[in-house]
Amino acid sequence: MSKDEKRDRLLIQLRKVLALLKEQYVTQPTPMLEMIISRYQHANDILENSNIEDLKKDMFRISGSVRAYLESYSDYMNPMLGEMDKAENMLKEFFI
Repeated sequence: MSKDEKRDRLLIQLRKVLALLKEQYVTQPTPMLEMIISRYQHANDILENSNIEDLKKDMFRISGSVRAYLESYSDYMNPMLGEMDKAENMLKEFFI
């Protein structure tokens, strides 16, 4: 898979997670959820607006978001966690 294809797939996944996070934020507006949304939005914006050659792994701060979410909510059965984990893994794969 090309780097462009990986970027496109990652963008789709980031947007999917963002939509789920924002949906939950409507009913549970907490600072932790706001911070996680901010990190995913930042990752999406960087990926969307930067040249692939200029991207560095440390520009993205979504790693550990699943753990941060669980520390605040203990909602282990939330399907959104699987989507967040998938985004984190796709980001790791993007830089391999």
